Amino acid sequence: MPTMADVAARAGVSVATVSRALSGDPKQVSAPALQRIIDAAEELEYIPNNLARNMRSGTARVLGLVISDIGNPFFTAVTRGAEDVAPRHGYSLVLTSTDENPEREAASRGVRAAERAAGIIVATTNENGTVLRRVRDMGMAIVAIDRHIIDLPTDSVVVDNESAAHEAVSHLVRLGHRRIAIVGGPSDADTARERQRGYQRALREANIPIGPDLCCRGDFREAAALNMTRDLLDLPDPPTAIFAVNNLTTIGVLGAVRERGLKVPTDISIVGFDDIPTGELLDPPLTVVRQPTYRVGAQAAKLLIRRLRDPSAPVREVVLAASLIVRGSTGQLRASP
Repeated sequence: MPTMADVAARAGVSVATVSRALSGDPKQVSAPALQRIIDAAEELEYIPNNLARNMRSGTARVLGLVISDIGNPFFTAVTRGAEDVAPRHGYSLVLTSTDENPEREAASRGVRAAERAAGIIVATTNENGTVLRRVRDMGMAIVAIDRHIIDLPTDSVVVDNESAAHEAVSHLVRLGHRRIAIVGGPSDADTARERQRGYQRALREANIPIGPDLCCRGDFREAAALNMTRDLLDLPDPPTAIFAVNNLTTIGVLGAVRERGLKVPTDISIVGFDDIPTGELLDPPLTVVRQPTYRVGAQAAKLLIRRLRDPSAPVREVVLAASLIVRGSTGQLRASP
């Protein structure tokens, strides 16, 4: 069986560096070295000693949860859902955040293996299943949440993003808005693409042209949304309504609107995707698409435990519905003076 020293020799680094990379401290390893270590471990099919020991004894009672952004309240609720389910079935939960970084995500999966998680729940930063396939081939069960892994059939829990976005934008259309912008997410995230499709479908059904100047793509983060909204508000014909595709994006949109001294919804209407924890307390309270975030985590943990109990069970996808919560941040389009 390959050893850590073998991985170090293959990657051209010290054993201590391999240990740091695969034991929960990848930040202390340079990105090129980290990638060489990950590649070497995968090529050699390296299994840490405690993983092999637990595989022989059958004592693994840990579920791993790999999320893409620990600062996103969406994942806070997801974690709570998984955390409540796991102990009922005799498992503990270990959490890792990749900060939307594919290299850290790959290292995190190595960490989960090193700790001998029986399986992992993962919100992947991209849709390529190559690394996950190798993890699965090591004997770990996998459940995907929030985003699909298109080249790896695996159990998954997702939200019907397109229908929810369609409902949110249709609400703005019913209020008379025609210049409706979307502050979107990255093109390699299927959640962003699905919400974009829902936005586009609502406009097409209302015979409203889809203006390229009103369609922005970001990274699901506040800073990018802030800058994109500034650009939207600087247009000769700015939007009268904005659909923001996640909670951090919504915060960025609100920041730009406040900078310009605009009043919501008198000057501009805003709908967010995800319910910000303080959304009801804002002035005005925020209209949002509320995702069943707790249920996503709970259902994912249940699917993972099911998979552990019956590895041959058919792959299952659970699609949950979201709901539009209408509050004060959306209003009737004000007639031009």
